[in-house]
Amino acid sequence: MIQYNSKLQRSTLRLGIAVFLVAALVGCTTRQVSDTLEGSTAQRLVTLSLDKFIKELIQQPEIKALSDTPIQLRVHFLKDHQLINYATQLIALELQLTHNVSIASTDDTVDVEVDVFFNSIGTDSDDFGLTIPTLGVVTSGDGTIDILALDMFHGITEGYAVVQGNDGSIQKTNRVLARIRRDQVSTPIINFPLNQVD
Repeated sequence: MIQYNSKLQRSTLRLGIAVFLVAALVGCTTRQVSDTLEGSTAQRLVTLSLDKFIKELIQQPEIKALSDTPIQLRVHFLKDHQLINYATQLIALELQLTHNVSIASTDDTVDVEVDVFFNSIGTDSDDFGLTIPTLGVVTSGDGTIDILALDMFHGITEGYAVVQGNDGSIQKTNRVLARIRRDQVSTPIINFPLNQVD
């Protein structure tokens, strides 16, 4: 009887230690999309991803075919966004520089209309890795210490264009996804970047 109780106590102790270790070493991931452009890094991530998006979009066959053609250009997003006017001007200039496409005013009559639809313009941050709770010993923002974590901060621009002719033709480009990365590895001793915003 005594032997049975000691085996039960050892099993209970092992189970308690295992539960404690699982609770202490927590693999976690968090994801946050920011709609603000505070700080130079966020601004550079977004504008560089927008530049990359536009360069890829204007190389689509449906856009390249507009060479030397006057068009009406409209840019759309889910809601009013602080970068829509900026994006519209960049798209118009790149079309003019690359394909000699002239942008007509809304009052002019043209044969072709181009609508650019954005699915995303913004930054996206994600943290993934192993952390342990500080249990009040060390002060940190979220109450944890990174054992090994990957902090990702990306600028993402995604969308496509629709080209409509006055003859009733409608063509849609492929979806373009442009991502600019700034990733960093975090440990209790040192943090180092995996890449930098160019």
